Amino acid sequence: MRLTLPSKPSYDIIVIGAGPAGLTAGMYAASLNVKTLILKGSIPSRLSLAKMIYNYPGFPDGIPGKKLLELMEAQAVKMGAILREDDVVSLTLTSPIKTVITRRESLTARAIIIATGMQRAKLRISGEDEFLGRGVSYCVICDGPLYKGKDVVLIGHGDEAVRDVKLLSSIARKVLFIPLEPLKGNELAELETCSNIEILDNCKVKEIIGRDVVEGIKVELPEGEKIIKANGVFIVAREVPIVNILKKAGIKVDERGCIIVNVNQETNIKGVFAAGDCTCIGMQVSTAVGQGALAAINAVSYIRGLKR
Repeated sequence: MRLTLPSKPSYDIIVIGAGPAGLTAGMYAASLNVKTLILKGSIPSRLSLAKMIYNYPGFPDGIPGKKLLELMEAQAVKMGAILREDDVVSLTLTSPIKTVITRRESLTARAIIIATGMQRAKLRISGEDEFLGRGVSYCVICDGPLYKGKDVVLIGHGDEAVRDVKLLSSIARKVLFIPLEPLKGNELAELETCSNIEILDNCKVKEIIGRDVVEGIKVELPEGEKIIKANGVFIVAREVPIVNILKKAGIKVDERGCIIVNVNQETNIKGVFAAGDCTCIGMQVSTAVGQGALAAINAVSYIRGLKR
């Protein structure tokens, strides 16, 4: 049976998100001569918060995350993608023509690529926003190498926090780990193998302090307040994928809230693809870029199949 398409949509492809996955997807889709819109939300990409990226191919001396994102953005636009700043508030995805409602307008497309990234939960402590990029970081892999031979603090919980503490211990002189939840026995045993890791329990972080850059933290212990000197503070609180709107639209996610995709970056809804940190796969700039490219290639193939 031949599929009858409704009236012509606003775009062939709408990419939701303008991080490395979304910009790569938009660039590839536009380069394949399909009308492509990239929606850049109000929450900044995690890449823009990384002071330096040392593990992205082509930049052996490293590149500031914000600069890398600007280059990707410029290249996507040069290839013909339309970039617009707006937040998505609602989606209708099950029909052949998808509808995206933003704060400003209603848009339609034949295919959607979700690249909303992962929103890191903040601790909401004094100094956290003030020193972001000047000693406060949410990405150990991105910024850890900047603290070689220095003293750092990591505040967080979960498997990722434990992994990041171990990684930091191989770079920094000393790592103070302040767990937000009680450590499991196996996690404690794992960390005890590293001599330069100190674990501080029963501790509440009150403030991140410094002048131009981070110089330490103020904590509250059972015996009273204390200042702990540190060159950097890493925050690994629970990550929250921005998926409430997506779930409401019928996108399947796993128990962590990560969008489920197959090897072609397809979600459970025909014509809807996902790439980057919102899938919780890889969690690196390079893997986000690869997923974005693959999502775009398959999305273009999908809409050309519809047109035939």
